Amino acid sequence: MRHITPLDLRRSLGSILDAASAGERFLIERDHRPLAMLVSVEEGQRLDESADDLRTRRLAALDRIDEFRERMERLHPRPPGFPDSVELMRQERSRDDPDGYPEYPGDVDG
Repeated sequence: MRHITPLDLRRSLGSILDAASAGERFLIERDHRPLAMLVSVEEGQRLDESADDLRTRRLAALDRIDEFRERMERLHPRPPGFPDSVELMRQERSRDDPDGYPEYPGDVDG
């Protein structure tokens, strides 16, 4: 990967575009900080997934999280009467913020 500045890009746009279309990658930097990458169209298309593919990948990740939650519930069951994680978070917030969830029994002021 070649590192170039915006000035290099302006000076040699034609040759840089030719090299990028041939598969070379360019990292455009200003003050040694990356600004952008220049890649070929083919590589850009591989990086740019469609909305349907993105949705499918996100839903699959949520399914894996749910499977993990179910597995943890089986391996580490809650004692009877012990609040779930959402309830514990609400109770914790109500201790930190008296106006947060005053209707919960853990609230001293509520």
